[in-house]
Amino acid sequence: MSFFSVVIALFKDIPDIDGDKIFGIQSFSVRLGQKRVFWICVALLEMAYGVALVVGAASPCLWSKIVTGLGHAVLAAILFYRAKSVDLRSKASITSFYMFIWKLFYAEYLLIPLVR
Repeated sequence: MSFFSVVIALFKDIPDIDGDKIFGIQSFSVRLGQKRVFWICVALLEMAYGVALVVGAASPCLWSKIVTGLGHAVLAAILFYRAKSVDLRSKASITSFYMFIWKLFYAEYLLIPLVR
């Protein structure tokens, strides 16, 4: 969940890069660029899903292995698929993806109790 918190905080600045530049705010998006911060966020979430897959696979409980493994694998695949289609020049596209990250965050709350 910490990865999600970091990603949400970083991602929030991506569409605001123009305002940050105007007001001299040195956000990660200004310093590193929108594209780099976007893909850092995606990579952080994919790493979190990878860790969840490993933890789920290490479970002694078969149903937990299946549900958490499959659930996290599906969410990771959907995340990557959606990330490839984001147009970083479009605030609407960035905002839509940001809201999608929140949906993934809530989906994680459903999966975490199943990790045993």
